[in-house]
Order: sequence, then structure tokens, then C-alpha cells
Amino acid sequence: MKTGVSLQLKQKQDLSMTAELRQAIEMLQLGAPEIADMVAREVAENPCLDYEGEDEGNNGSDYKEKGNLEREAAGKDGGQMVEWDMAWDQWAIRDEGAGGPAGEMYGNLGGMGGGGEDDEGYGWESRAHKDESLQDYLLKQFEEVVDEPKLRFVGRFLIDAIDDAGYLRADMAEVAGRLKVSEDLVDDARAIIQTLEPLGVGARDLQECLRLQMHAMGLLDDVMDVCLEHLDWVGMKAWDKIAAEVNRLRTRNGEQLADCDAEEVKLAVVDMQKCNPKPAAGFGTARIDSVVPDVVIVKTADGWAVELNGAAFPKLLAYPPQDRAPPQAGRGVATRGADEAKKFMTERYGRARWLVNALEQRAKTTLAVARAVVAAQGQFFDAGVEFLIPLTLKTVAEGIGVHESTVSRVVNGKFMQTPWGVLGFKYFFASGVGSTGGQVSVAATSVQALINRLVKAENPQKPLSDEQIVKLLKDEGVEVARRTVAKYRGILGIPGTSERRVRG
Repeated sequence: MKTGVSLQLKQKQDLSMTAELRQAIEMLQLGAPEIADMVAREVAENPCLDYEGEDEGNNGSDYKEKGNLEREAAGKDGGQMVEWDMAWDQWAIRDEGAGGPAGEMYGNLGGMGGGGEDDEGYGWESRAHKDESLQDYLLKQFEEVVDEPKLRFVGRFLIDAIDDAGYLRADMAEVAGRLKVSEDLVDDARAIIQTLEPLGVGARDLQECLRLQMHAMGLLDDVMDVCLEHLDWVGMKAWDKIAAEVNRLRTRNGEQLADCDAEEVKLAVVDMQKCNPKPAAGFGTARIDSVVPDVVIVKTADGWAVELNGAAFPKLLAYPPQDRAPPQAGRGVATRGADEAKKFMTERYGRARWLVNALEQRAKTTLAVARAVVAAQGQFFDAGVEFLIPLTLKTVAEGIGVHESTVSRVVNGKFMQTPWGVLGFKYFFASGVGSTGGQVSVAATSVQALINRLVKAENPQKPLSDEQIVKLLKDEGVEVARRTVAKYRGILGIPGTSERRVRG
């Protein structure tokens, strides 16, 4: 056996992730409020960075080419940008989503360059809205108990319609007509909202508001019921009149079951005073900028178009150090010597250019994903939730030529302004069920609509069993399991066969 030491030279290609690339990838999944917070701090600290001229407006439809021209003039940086564009998506493959290594490796975007104390974590989450609005609070609870897209869609609409006092006074028939859904579904969504905290929220009037709270506290008896039915008597302190009405209702077949007197009524009123007639009191009064749509969907002669919302995509300009005269250059420069100031400005200029480029990349990728979603869900925008089709992250990713995890980052915390309200990107990625051809081609929401239609058309004396519904769905080209039908019945609030049977 021959032994020895040899030296071999091998060529190996590998992609190394720079700190800036990590930060750019992390930026992709930030929502509009976090981006606005980050940009505001960067502009405040960087003398070479500023918002694009406010006098020129900021509609988000395009980005100034100043940064691009600078990159072309500096060939080296231009090449780096090309490499960065290619690397952006390749690195997304290695980091599978926000819940994976990214959450640990890139916990915050502090230290985008420059070093020093100022570069410690920006803490964007810690500076989120401290005064949570009622709508935000309700939406969190609603989405914890409802995972069906169609019901979520209606619930979000109703929650947005709740007024500053906590009441939902909208006409449910009009809501159903506007959203093109059944009135039963709207009633189901409202009923769920009325179970949320604060107690009494979503009521149509004061009587219902108090009734919801009394029921939740276990204090809704016949005395309380009469008090709620006759709040005008309570206001007049007509205790004897209320007691007489309670006694009348307690009488069965001419026999007095129990006596109610004024003292019992007063005790009920004391309990009633524990209620809050304005459930929304104590919450933030406005939700105006709680949800900022990242894109706006508009109808044009050629179909549906996607536009970036300038409020969600701030446009910045990077200025060379020689262009920044006081007071701009005073940001962090005044206390430094000449050499140190020059180095500081050079570093800040590089950081400013990087941020401009990163924001452009984020806008470009978001726009591409939004356009792909709108193209796939065109029927939804035309006709409403009944026409939502199954859509996966993978389908969109393949359509625009990026990795699936890149699309996952984009849809995280992003919103669209649509004809049907402001909806999260995630809403459009509806699950599907199999067709008879074995392909996933029918959205779960559409199947639920079919089940609802079949049940409404059934003979009430011979209601359909789940097995029969399965067969009828198969006749319409939709293949689902019996347990799926049972699950969807539960979501729609449709009782089982025996409970639906009307005995003649």
C-alpha cells in the first residue's frame, strides 16, 4: 500500500450570505407599519438619506431612477446589485419561512451597517400601536375560533362596521346582498362576534347589548328579561309595574308559581347596572392606520390592475456626501473630526444606497405576487367570495419565477384594498377539494356553498344524510369524503339529519 500526502486544487461554487442580504430577505416579510418605523429611524439617523421630495408627491407607482443611475455609473456596485437580485431568491430556499431559522438568525434588523450603539436592534415590534383598537382586538379573537375563509371574510366586514360605541347596526340583509353571500352566513358571523370580548359587543341596540352581558354573566332570568323588554319602565323606576308583568308571565294555567315584588326588581336592576352600555369604551378610537393596504386593486378597461400604495412603500433617495450640506450633514457629523466625518459619511452613503435598493426590491417582489394573485382570482374580484378558487404558494411562486418561501414572506402581513374590502394576501390562498378528475379545482368555500344549497332544497321531512350529500356533490363534479361534509356542515351551522327532520 502506497501512502503519502498530496495537495489538490478544486474549484467550488458557493453562495455566501452577507449581512445585508439577510436583512433584505427579512425586510420582505415586514408589514407596512414596521417598514414605516424602520425608514423613519433610518432617515433620522442617516445624513445621506431622505424621503423623495414631498412636493412631488408619493403615489408609489414608480421609483426615481437616481439610485439606479448611480449604480450604473459605479460599475462595481451595479454588478453587486445583479448578483444580489440573483441571490435574493436562492437564499430564500435555504431559509424555509418566517417560522424557521430566520426567526432565530435574523431576529431583528439592527446593525444594517455603520456599527456602534445606534445599530442595536430597532425594536419595531415594541413600538407597535400601544392603544389597540376594538376592531383589532375583535379580529384576533374571531380568527382564533374561525378558520373557514368565507366566514372570516364576512366576519372581517362586520367587525369593521362596528361603531365607536361597540354596536353593529348594519342591516344584515344589505350586508348579505353586498357581499353576495347568504343572510344565514352573515347571521352566523354576527353571532360569533357577539360571543367575543368585551361583553355586549356587536349588539344591534342597547337592549341586546345588555341582554348579551346578562346572559354571559348568568344573570338572565325572567325578572331581568322583563326589565330588558321594558327599559322605559326601568327608567321611570316603575318597579311595581315590572313586578306585575313578571307575575303575569309566571302564571301558568291560572296557578301563581311565585311572587315577584319591587325589591326583587330592584335587585335585578342593580345587576343590570354592572353592564357597560358602550362596550367599546376604553379602546383606541380609530383603526385608520392599523391596517394599511400594501396594494390597491382597481378596475380598468382591460380588467383588474394592481397598484402599489405609496403609504406602504416609502420612496427614499440616497445623496452623495458632497451633496449634503448643513443642516442635513449635521446628523451625527458635527462632533467628529474631518477624517472621521469623511469616513462616517462614506459609510452612511453606502448604507443609504443599500436601503433604497432593498426597498425597491421589496416593492417589485410584492407587486409581482399581487399581480399573480389577482390574475388567478379574477372571478372573485368580479363576483365575490363564492368564486374564490384554490391557490397555493407554490403555484404563484412558479408563475413569477421565485421560490415558494419568497412568496410566503410576501404574503405575511400584507393587505390588498379590493372591491370587497381590505383583505390579507393570505385570504386568497384558499384550500381546495378534489374534483372527480382527481385535480384540486374547487375551493372549500365553494363546496360549502353547494352543501348549503342542497340542504336548503331538501325535503324537511326526509332531510339528506351526509352520505347522500356526498353522492349529490359527486354528481356535480366534486368529490369529498363524508367526514368533510360533516365538517363543513359544522362550519355552516347546519345540524345533523335527525335535528333537521320536521315530523309531519
